[in-house]
Amino acid sequence: MTKKHSTKKALLASLLSLVVCVSMLVGSTFAWFTDSVTSANNIIKSGNLDVTLEWMDGKLDPADRNNTWADASATPIFDYDLWEPGYTEVRYVKIVNEGNLAFKYMMNLYALGAVGKLADVIDVYYVENPVAPIGGREALSALTPVGVLSDVIKGLLPTAGTMEKDDEIIIAIALKMRESAGNEYMNAKIPAFQVTILATQDTVESDDFGTEYDQDATW
Repeated sequence: MTKKHSTKKALLASLLSLVVCVSMLVGSTFAWFTDSVTSANNIIKSGNLDVTLEWMDGKLDPADRNNTWADASATPIFDYDLWEPGYTEVRYVKIVNEGNLAFKYMMNLYALGAVGKLADVIDVYYVENPVAPIGGREALSALTPVGVLSDVIKGLLPTAGTMEKDDEIIIAIALKMRESAGNEYMNAKIPAFQVTILATQDTVESDDFGTEYDQDATW
């Protein structure tokens, strides 16, 4: 009888110990080794393609950095209504890459109406990057005009090129009414026309496969 009682007590103690162990296991926390690494400050930002056009009176020195250039998008480059045979206007225009993307560009003159016969007797002269003022009619007469205004408005102005960030180009454009223009050109008028710079992406910036992704960029 005593032996059975002792066996029961031992069995009960074993069961109690087992319950305690299970309870401890259920409430315990298991640990695993861990690690992490972070690449911070990743940025994706598109570039900026920005072309500006400025102009200055041809009587000034284009190399003088103290001269003030006017915004061509705000004021007309040519605006005079008393033209006569021999009258000449020289204007400097400056094209600037103000953005951070390279671009290719071209300049066009577009008539906003019928051009008229006056444009047939106005010669157009064109000088890239002049280092000094044109120097008067004598210097201008030594140059060869690129055509008459009626042809230039059709797209014959030879302004085209490429520009990277902060690049600029200065161009002298002179318009001269031919001395041979007679009375039939009195009171004639060329309708408003616009000077436009077209710019599009150039094959300068590179991705992981080269620069060709820009090669088919259209105007």
